[in-house]
Amino acid sequence: MKWLTKFGVVAAAMLAAAPRMLAQGCAMCYADAAAQSPRAKHQLDIAILTLLIPSVLLFAGVLVAAFRRRAHEAAEETQPEGNSSPAPQLSIPAGRRGITPGTAPDSV
Repeated sequence: MKWLTKFGVVAAAMLAAAPRMLAQGCAMCYADAAAQSPRAKHQLDIAILTLLIPSVLLFAGVLVAAFRRRAHEAAEETQPEGNSSPAPQLSIPAGRRGITPGTAPDSV
């Protein structure tokens, strides 16, 4: 519960500081973009879309991979027990069969 309190304090501090951080460049960027010619405004719009495409594709790729994995895991859970393959068996060399976990062998 202590970590939840710390997380809440940090989150509140970040949210309180966000408007001040975001306001530092907005007026200058807006004024600079508004002073451009119509052609420059159009080029700025194209540049924004160009930078947006890789971000959206990466986000969509991660979502697709997550949904495929979830579907694959759900399909594995719904398989009946009789159709599942047996668990792999470990083979232990003959010289090490007497060793129990947590003990050291007599001779190395």
